Amino acid sequence: MEDFWDESAPVPLWGRVEQLQKLSGLVGLCVETVNESGSLREVVLETWLVLDYAVRDLVVSGYGLYKFCQEDFDLRYILLPKSFEGLLQLLEETISYQSGLSQEPSPSDDYPPYIRSSFGFLKYLTENHGDIVETLEEVEAEYFAKLHPELADQIKQGLQFYYMPREGGIEGLPSGWLEVVSNLGDDWFRLARRLNKARNKAAHSYDPSAIAKAFGIAGPQAIDSVRAECLRLLKNLLGITLNADGTGKSGEPG
Repeated sequence: MEDFWDESAPVPLWGRVEQLQKLSGLVGLCVETVNESGSLREVVLETWLVLDYAVRDLVVSGYGLYKFCQEDFDLRYILLPKSFEGLLQLLEETISYQSGLSQEPSPSDDYPPYIRSSFGFLKYLTENHGDIVETLEEVEAEYFAKLHPELADQIKQGLQFYYMPREGGIEGLPSGWLEVVSNLGDDWFRLARRLNKARNKAAHSYDPSAIAKAFGIAGPQAIDSVRAECLRLLKNLLGITLNADGTGKSGEPG
């Protein structure tokens, strides 16, 4: 079975197998609608909807939000920007910011040397073994005086809750996610906005000629030209491979 996707294309595909399988099904339905619908408005809206879903799925995967998404509590649409333009800006800013950070652990990750435990245990320790706490405080002060003198005064003054800035990526950012989204160049975002412009017109107008005009298309063959343009956008934005007759290839994403 051939896949829908061209794996060599710079496309926003990332996630668990079940996520990609769901997207595969949505893409199949979208291509079918684009090829068969006689409504120019429906063709544009269906194309945009599958792109919007793919980008939202990409973002929630990057930030680990998919773990909290359910059918009746979907953070793709509750937490992320409502507008597609806002969503694109969030993705662009994430790529820009994260690309400027080191993705390697910082050498300073070994401090602060706190002991992690339940509050109950620490309360018991303080009340029943106060000498241990005092000893730990002395060792902590010695540690920072020798190895991190720039923080020694903070420790001495009791400012034990401090922030150590470091050049590193967002904690928990999935390995490989940044590499995938960094492949989305200026042309990809330009095409996404081109589709969004037509979608905005289609969402507020039933006039086929006005919707086609958003693509810069006019004439008696507008529906066929818009159909071809939407298939082209699916190919370039999502890396969809099509048969010679313009139908989608069957199979699951690789």
